Amino acid sequence: MNTFKLESFTQTEDQIVTNESNLSICLTASGFIFAVIDKKFRLNAVGEFSIDLSGSMTQVMTNIKACFSSIGIHIFNFNRTRIVCPTQKNTWVPYKLYDNTKNKEYLKAVAPVYSNDTVIANVCEKMDAVNIFATSLQQHSGLKIIMPKAQFVSPSSVLAEYAFDISSFMQNTFVMNKHQNGVDFVIYKGNTFTLSNSFAYQTPDDLIYFILYTLQQMEIDTAQVNMLITGMEYSTEELALLKRYVKHVSFANPTENISVSMEFDSLDLQKYFLVLA
Repeated sequence: MNTFKLESFTQTEDQIVTNESNLSICLTASGFIFAVIDKKFRLNAVGEFSIDLSGSMTQVMTNIKACFSSIGIHIFNFNRTRIVCPTQKNTWVPYKLYDNTKNKEYLKAVAPVYSNDTVIANVCEKMDAVNIFATSLQQHSGLKIIMPKAQFVSPSSVLAEYAFDISSFMQNTFVMNKHQNGVDFVIYKGNTFTLSNSFAYQTPDDLIYFILYTLQQMEIDTAQVNMLITGMEYSTEELALLKRYVKHVSFANPTENISVSMEFDSLDLQKYFLVLA
């Protein structure tokens, strides 16, 4: 018997018409979050499930289907499906230099690739670059079978494309997403993509140390960067340290390109950034 818990689910009064809507899923350490956005770019639903997705390919398939069936959503006929896969194994290659026969070689330069990894290449047309990353073999295979047309992306890809849309020649941009194990971030110098990375941290002091060290290595003055934060809730101490050491800190806008009705007013949509942006 499958065990899962619906942690949250908010939906508009409109019925979800799957073939006229897009589904975004972001896998997490304890399950997944998701969002449904219709063809008019209106948010229809967001939610979160706690469930174990670390089992076999068949278990992953069964568990995912059971979760969505429990809220009356059939996942087979969405217009477009995007699955965000958290990963520590992630790199970028300029599109003009990209060779699809060398995906594992590109990735091995930054992280070991094992037999239980699936290496995925995702073309980011906005940035004229290819994001190459590794994800769990059984998760990828299970999800791919039940959602064969799904696009698999890394958090860095979502952050980089969001930062591309809001960056400018006038100011550097640092977009950071907090998750259960640490943060992912991207940096633009002006409107030029410069770096994507991630790190784990234990204390607010660790967080600010990594940020200041990164900015120093990138030769970016803390007074000349626009830092946008999103993801899981930041503690009071984390926010205080960020605003003490970085001049311009604010929250990202996860609904930059979609319409959100009053049903979602009580939610912290920063938590759902990776499935909304």
